[in-house]
Amino acid sequence: LYVSGGHRGDRHDYNVRMVSGAFHRLRIAGGSQWETLPSTSSAQGVPLVAYGNCLYRIGGMAARNEPGTKQDLFSRAEVLRYDPRRAVWDELPALPEPRSSHDATVVGGKLYVGGGWQLTGGTNKPVWPSSLLVLDLTEPHAGWKEIPQPFQRRALAAAAIGSRIFFIGGMDSDNSPTLAVDIYDTKSGAWSRGPDLPPGKFKGFSCSAVTQADRIYANAFQGDLLRLAPDERSWEVVGRLDHPRMAHRLVTAGGTQLIALGGEDGDAKRPDLELLTPALVGSTPEKGAANPDRATASQVHN
Repeated sequence: LYVSGGHRGDRHDYNVRMVSGAFHRLRIAGGSQWETLPSTSSAQGVPLVAYGNCLYRIGGMAARNEPGTKQDLFSRAEVLRYDPRRAVWDELPALPEPRSSHDATVVGGKLYVGGGWQLTGGTNKPVWPSSLLVLDLTEPHAGWKEIPQPFQRRALAAAAIGSRIFFIGGMDSDNSPTLAVDIYDTKSGAWSRGPDLPPGKFKGFSCSAVTQADRIYANAFQGDLLRLAPDERSWEVVGRLDHPRMAHRLVTAGGTQLIALGGEDGDAKRPDLELLTPALVGSTPEKGAANPDRATASQVHN
């Protein structure tokens, strides 16, 4: 399990010391201590995705201001590749435009980057991109391609099934949280709509999603672990976090479990990881009943 960057301070308290460039690793099977890896530039709101034997970090937000001074935030365009075998970061072609609060996934050897916004510092208004970006990881120096994107959203999640990428939730350019799901088919180039997320506090703002065994799982601040139904017309409730959170990540842990980590619970940062075993069917436990299909991990880092 690899963790890069993030925000250390109170919500909306940004400065050069509060945005991290730290990089750590935890062995999922039997690991008890985080390993410190080579750090890189500070960034939050930044995706880290795996492909082949490497990790890719794309864009992100950072701060120029010192503590106690007026906030000066900007989005990064840099794209970095980490090779665990050499323990080094390599630069890849930068994004066509800086971007943060976006998400990314890999389909067919190509890196897709969707959503997000561009912060340019000071009191400047953010720029909301309207393009999906694509980089062929087998030939990265050929550069990025742009594809028109039918939405403008940030703080969203991306996950793929086969050739299709699902862009889930987020906040639109009117600063309104949304439950919307948009689907891009990388083979046909067509966009379509998916089923909205179920309603809940903050809707789909700062949600997270991951694919496991050709099923998409998602989780937002309302706390339920959701799975896209087989007919892709709705979402099933297949578990629940003990500590609902937002601005977090869902990742796979083996073939049948997931991990929720990072983010905040509305009051403070969450220092723990939760190990989740989704239910085999889309049934919701009775209110007040124990859920045998859910397990949580102890707090393992701070």
